[in-house]
Amino acid sequence: MENISNSLDLKSMTLMSLLQFGSKTLLKEAIAQEISEHLGRKHYEHLKPGQEFKGERNGYQKTTLDTPVGPIEFERPKVAYAPGFKSKFYKNHMRRPEEFSASIADMYVNGVSTRKVKDSLKAVAGSKVKLSKSTVSRITKKLRDEFESWKTRNLANFDVAYLFFDAIRVGMRMGGTTKDSVFLAYAVLKNGSCELLSIDLGQSESDKGWGKFISDIKMRGLGDPLLVISDGNQGLINSLDSHFPTSYRQRCLKHKSENILDAVPKENQDYLYKKLAKIFYGATSLEQAKLFIKEFKKEFTNKYPTAVERLERDLEQCLTFYLFPANHWKRIRTSNKLERLNRELRRRLDVIGRHPDELGCLALIHQVAKKYSNLRLEFNAGELVIKLWQRLKDDKISMLQQLELDFYQATA
Repeated sequence: MENISNSLDLKSMTLMSLLQFGSKTLLKEAIAQEISEHLGRKHYEHLKPGQEFKGERNGYQKTTLDTPVGPIEFERPKVAYAPGFKSKFYKNHMRRPEEFSASIADMYVNGVSTRKVKDSLKAVAGSKVKLSKSTVSRITKKLRDEFESWKTRNLANFDVAYLFFDAIRVGMRMGGTTKDSVFLAYAVLKNGSCELLSIDLGQSESDKGWGKFISDIKMRGLGDPLLVISDGNQGLINSLDSHFPTSYRQRCLKHKSENILDAVPKENQDYLYKKLAKIFYGATSLEQAKLFIKEFKKEFTNKYPTAVERLERDLEQCLTFYLFPANHWKRIRTSNKLERLNRELRRRLDVIGRHPDELGCLALIHQVAKKYSNLRLEFNAGELVIKLWQRLKDDKISMLQQLELDFYQATA
């Protein structure tokens, strides 16, 4: 492992922003273990006859450590009547918090290896650090337990407006050559906040793979969202239709556009995209979008019939966003939010390489995704938005029927 104290290598830099939760847990557990070793007894264990008194535990103190990724606040175990005790993992005035942050990230990612944890800690604590295998196991178990508890939590209290689905292919297990699909579900709640709902593993994006993933979310109590956004994967679409019968569906326009342009010679794709952009991004209303569709078909039906056929396929679901509040269109017509998260995940995972075990890899994805979802609020739902949402919910059948009939009249 490169010396983090001399310079932050690429791995340290990409991992530096990880895991405030992991940092808190690692600090608390490592210091608690130090105290146990100094006192010569475990928590709640009394002095043995003839054993020297070296101090006693004295509760916890909220402690904040400044790092490049923001303050890390953790419950620091305290000890009283122990003038000889000095923690190797925490000092009152850390001079190099960026080294500590990178080390904490490394501890999490490499936590299955006692040697690698020790190497990471040496960047902060020096060459004399001692960390038992049981301490490493306890620390990494807590991080995995947090993920396992999260992925089985009850979802009944989440009032979801918009629900995004996507998958990322990950080379997960060391020694393997194939990649697995990691499924993600990400929600925008009606109060405007974001929430990562679920992460799970599957071999492929099939009906069976997506069906299992979405069925699990439903069994944990999630109600039908108002709108689901996804790409055109048929296995995912089939699962959405069967599990969310009352929800509207929006096809990701980025993926749709790429599919259409793939049927056009490269030299003409820019021109064609400008015409598509008028339909999906330039129109100010559903009616105007239909006029642009009519123009597109008139211009390209003879020249690029496959492109026009791909445009028409599932087109109603591409226009669904026009039924929703106009100030939400930018957020709900694509799955770009998850695409950006996927790029961040790939960036981090590519640096790390194949992970020693799938649970550790999923827990890492969870922490990256959780931090990403905590960074932003999407919107404030005012009275008019709530009224429109209610109308969409109450009148779904008639609104979709009107959309379908209106569409064919406008483009015939």
